[in-house]
Amino acid sequence: MALNVFSRLMVVHPDGADLKPDLATDCLYTSPTSYECQLPTGLTFHNGHALTASDVKFSIERAYRLNVPRSSIQLFDSLDRIDVVDDRTVRFELKFADTQFGYALATPAAGIVDEELYDPDAVRPRDAQAVGSGTYALVTTAEDHLVFERFEAYKGALTGAIDEIRLSFAADSAAAEQAVVEGTTDVIWRSLSTAAMERLTTEMNEGGGATKSGFRRVPLPQTRLQRLVFNPASPYRDDQAVRSAVSAALQADRSAASIVPPTVTGSVPSFPVGGEATIPDIGGQRPRLTLGFTSKAPGQRDLAGLIRDRLEESAGLSVLLQPDNPDADLVLTDRSAWVNTAFGWLQAYVDDTLPGTQAKVDGLVRNARSTGDAATREALLAEIQQQAAVDLTVLPQSLGTETMLLGPDVSLQGQPFGPAWQLGLWSLRA
Repeated sequence: MALNVFSRLMVVHPDGADLKPDLATDCLYTSPTSYECQLPTGLTFHNGHALTASDVKFSIERAYRLNVPRSSIQLFDSLDRIDVVDDRTVRFELKFADTQFGYALATPAAGIVDEELYDPDAVRPRDAQAVGSGTYALVTTAEDHLVFERFEAYKGALTGAIDEIRLSFAADSAAAEQAVVEGTTDVIWRSLSTAAMERLTTEMNEGGGATKSGFRRVPLPQTRLQRLVFNPASPYRDDQAVRSAVSAALQADRSAASIVPPTVTGSVPSFPVGGEATIPDIGGQRPRLTLGFTSKAPGQRDLAGLIRDRLEESAGLSVLLQPDNPDADLVLTDRSAWVNTAFGWLQAYVDDTLPGTQAKVDGLVRNARSTGDAATREALLAEIQQQAAVDLTVLPQSLGTETMLLGPDVSLQGQPFGPAWQLGLWSLRA
């Protein structure tokens, strides 16, 4: 829910790649290596403290310093320094010409925090109240729910309408389905298993598009990319034969041809899809791999089971399923990119390239980010995706539909999602 609580200078909605101001009134390049943003007057945080360009500098320098693994801060690697011109003007000086820098300012790592409140050298403890300047202020934090209140002094592009919103965490799919049937909630986001969604879909089909309790589905096609990622710490990641065997064993079930979704500019098919693949010999060994997945993610347990079956039957591997273990040898993830561009989607691959291809990939990424020519950029992005299909450290598996249900008294207005398909409370209307 960080995107509801913390403002960023820029915003990119996940159904497109248009970069627009959020908290900033404007951001532009004043030279190929200087990017300058203007802030409106009268900005404040939820606690009443003034928000100035100094807070912006503090926030991004802090995020860069903390360097949280696999966060969007990696998109700031072109940053050299940040200058506060005045209270309303901040200038980013870059190490090299980076046409994509504005997109980094739209990611969660660029969320602006109060320099009077946040530790510059430590991640804020979970039990400490989050304080930002976004559409909603977080006022209650409990194990099973959060409560948000609309921030009346908010200035930005994502204005909310509902005064108070309670976000509850369903214990499991059965609890979420029961809430729909009984009408004890207004919105369901993810949470439902494949079987539960099939039951509710049947009910909606029989009820003219709505369940008996009045819930209807928001169509979100091609928004959920399932990927299988080799853990960089796994000893099997360095074994080309194992990586090739895993990829080939999953080819028949694969429906996504790139680690960049086809709806994103710059995506090119690079992985074989369907058909029978030749499984490489892994030398008579039977390696034992662990496979992690998110137990509460819709359908992931079933997909993880299918992947295990394919790897054991076809690739000669032994696979132990480990729910909610991010340190497994293989991790099944449906986490979206931090920003909906080819660079954002490629981040999972380029952040942990193989030693033998790192220099090549780093050069391709830098050239793609530096060029102002769209055709040249897309050609370079295509080459990166083709190299990903050679390295096989991140494997696309399927592209599917996300699950969102709205109750009878709720509607959506404007863009309901922020980067990485995080639900925006600002879009809800009742």
